[in-house]
Amino acid sequence: MPELQTVNIAASDDPSVLYIPQCTRVERCGGCCSHHLLACQPETKEEIPFKVIKTQYTGGKKLKVLSKEVILVEKHTKCKCDCKVRAEDCNRFQEYRKSECRCACTNYDEEKKCNKNSLTKLWNPDLCACQCRETMQCSTGSYFDQNECKCLPTPVKRRFAPFQRRSYRTQPFPIVPLDDD
Repeated sequence: MPELQTVNIAASDDPSVLYIPQCTRVERCGGCCSHHLLACQPETKEEIPFKVIKTQYTGGKKLKVLSKEVILVEKHTKCKCDCKVRAEDCNRFQEYRKSECRCACTNYDEEKKCNKNSLTKLWNPDLCACQCRETMQCSTGSYFDQNECKCLPTPVKRRFAPFQRRSYRTQPFPIVPLDDD
């Protein structure tokens, strides 16, 4: 059953702009469900128009009225207990299992490979990825390699093409005396 909750009506990116009123009470879903994987969520909702005054702080104790606006605020009309985790929460390596209210990994081969390397690696079921059990700060001139799970020397990158030997003939500059005028 929806219950009255305080919600913000509108906000501005400009800190000098203020909407009056800033918040209102509207019916929203809330409360408890029978299992920790479930949450009280809206089954049906509607948009309710609220009249607000848009003002701007001009300095001192003064607010300048900019306009009167109508802001739409979401009102929940019917609630139900449903999974907290939804299909859109799953990543590309997961499939949604509604009956379990969770995302499950589908890349089983990678999980098996990871578990074979269990001394240094650990399977992360939330990301469906193999990760190092421990990470560490490396000294200057080295970096932490996520594949090897250890510090390795930073490879030196060449900025220029390989040096090609060319012979140049140089002539000495002639020395010209300065005129003593």
